[in-house]
Formats: sequence, structure tokens, C-alpha cells
Amino acid sequence: MNDLPGPASATKLMAQAQRGRGEEPVAPLPDDSPGDARPWLPTEDDPSVPRVNPDSGAGNSPDLPRIAVSPVTLRDLTALRGLDPLFRLNQPDAQLAPYSSLRAGIAAVLPGARRRRPVFVAFAGDRLVGFAEFRPVLPDERWVLLALGHSVGVFAADPVWEALLAHGVRAAGLRGVRRLFLRTPVGAAYIPALRRLGWLPYATETVFAAYDLTGTAGAWVPRPQRAADTWAIHQLYNGVTPRSVQDTEAWTSHRWDLRPPTMRRGVSVAGWLMDDGHHLVGYGRVSSRHRTHLIELVNHPDYSALLPDLIGGVVATLPNQARRRVYCAVRAYQPELARRLEEHGFAPIVEQELHVKYTTVSVRSTVPETALFHVEVRDNVPRRVPTFLHRKTGDASLE
Repeated sequence: MNDLPGPASATKLMAQAQRGRGEEPVAPLPDDSPGDARPWLPTEDDPSVPRVNPDSGAGNSPDLPRIAVSPVTLRDLTALRGLDPLFRLNQPDAQLAPYSSLRAGIAAVLPGARRRRPVFVAFAGDRLVGFAEFRPVLPDERWVLLALGHSVGVFAADPVWEALLAHGVRAAGLRGVRRLFLRTPVGAAYIPALRRLGWLPYATETVFAAYDLTGTAGAWVPRPQRAADTWAIHQLYNGVTPRSVQDTEAWTSHRWDLRPPTMRRGVSVAGWLMDDGHHLVGYGRVSSRHRTHLIELVNHPDYSALLPDLIGGVVATLPNQARRRVYCAVRAYQPELARRLEEHGFAPIVEQELHVKYTTVSVRSTVPETALFHVEVRDNVPRRVPTFLHRKTGDASLE
């Protein structure tokens, strides 16, 4: 998995993959809905990302006004369009819905929506310099960071990121949230700020994409998921996922429901299974909205030969649409799945790190330490016969 490219242009990688298969490269796909967020996070060589001149004194704390963070309000909405850049996180799940910071701010200020849509803004004086949106996810109300933006001009953005993220963690902790999650491309500019605030990387993944992909069912056809299959799917997940990742994500069997609590409006979910007659050996989950489809695959490593049938069978269930986009995130502990996806026409477009932040205090196990005590040695105490044996009972039978 280390030979996969990092953050890059999806169009360029797709064109290279298509030329290698002798196909004509397709034109880049426009976004279905307008928005002020980029579909992928910008890289260091992106000319649209503002740079800080080290000779201009940017980033020095005396030159940066004091930063104040608070929940978004009505008077902040007009300033949200000035964010540049706006990092759209949680890929590829974020591709299932259009996004803009203004739309997120409007939804957060509606009556009763503040708890369901935590959106925070940062101000330096009277200027809006930062934006962050979190989303609570059921059933345990964990928070997922969806977007992070700033508008600092020539100043460094690190103080803004730290203030926003620290405020978000405190707000989550006050609401009883134990974990916050983040998916970000490797090498993003704000990762040092995350590390300073205690965010911990626990896994890496590569996002694959394919356009106008066609699939054919193989010799082993997946069957549709039923409501009673969630426990078996969860056992398959536990069997192929490292224990450290299981402990961090802390999913239950409700994670695999056909109508999960995290499902958004307009998104349909379907599941497909493969079993050997006794045990579940492969699972595919499809989340769809319009022409965008997100595939999640879990397979038993002893049955990797069935991966082509699983991938082809799941793709064959997708509606036959023009300009169809299909995404699939593959963890680093699934190298065989990454190879099979490339054989089916997928191309890697971005490599991500998965981070977690705990709001609870960690409990450390005690380490035993030997302590020496000096004891004075005395002579052994003489043994004595119990006194009741010397008692006169008067019973001749006991004499």
C-alpha cells in the first residue's frame, strides 16, 4: 500500500489508468451541485492555496489579534463566503451530498438545530478568520469533523486551526461526547496542529475512484442483505480488522443496518453478501445518491479469490447511468482488495489518515515496584500443645 500515490488530481490519475488500458481518457466530471468547497483537499502545490511569506513576519503571535471562537450566528453568515481555502473532509462520504459553508451555517442557526449541527466560527477582532463544522453520529453521538476553513490573509493559519479544534473538543466533552473523528489527506497543512492538540492517527486508507464503470456478475453471485445479517457482518468485520482499530472505532452491529442512523436524506443504502454455506466471507455495502455511489467492501482474507466476483457483483447492481462516479475507501490492512479494485478499473486518487481525539481522561495501569523492609530475626517460637488437650474430662473412654 506504500506505493500508492498521495493526494493528487483525480482526473490526471484516471486518465493515466485509462491510457494504460488502451482507452480514451474521459473529460473531468463537473460537480452535481455548486458549492464553495473543493471536492478534495488542496495539496501543497495547489496555486489556489494562499502562501505565507516567511520574510513578512506572518505567523508571529504579536502581529495576530486575539482569536475568539463561538457558535455561528445569523450575523456571521455573509462572511462565510470569504473562506479560502475551505477544506472538505470525511472523504469519500462527503461526495454523496453537495456542500457549502453558507448552507451549513444557515442549517446550524435554525431553531433547535444548534445541538444537531455544531458549527463554530473564529474571529480576530471583527474579522471572521476560521470555520469548522462537526456532525454528531448515532448511536453514541460521536462527532465527525466535516469541514475546516480559514481566511487569514498573510497571517499563519495554525493559531486559527488550534483555536477552532480546541473549542470543538471542549464543546463535545461538555455534551458527553467521548470520541471525535477526522479523515484527512496525508501531509495536509493542519496536521501539525492536530498533533499538538492530541489527535491520534489510528489507520490509513486510500480512496479509489472509477467513472462510467460497468460490472458483470461472476460465478459466485452475492445475495441481498437481510435485516438478520447484521450480526454476521459485524463478526466478519471483527475477524478482519486489527484489534486496535476495533477498539478505537467502537462500532456495534447497528453500524451495518440497512437504514443506519447516519443515513442522510436522499441517500439509499443496499448490502450484498457472499457466504460459503456456513460463514459469511464477503460483504459489499453501497450508498447512492443521484450519479454518485460509495462502495464499502469487507472480505475474509482466506477467500481473497472471491474478490473479483464480489466487486463485479456489487458494481453490477448499480443503476446504468451516464457519467456515473463510484468511490471506494480501502484500509492499509486490505492490500489484496486494493489490487483487485485496480484490475476492475479503479484508480487511487488520495491517501488519507484517520484520526481520533478522546475527550475523557486516559487511565494508566499501575506499575508494581519492589520495596525492601528490614525485619529483625528472632529465635523460633516453641510449639505448644493446645490447652484443651490437657483438660480433665472425667470420661474414662477418653483416657
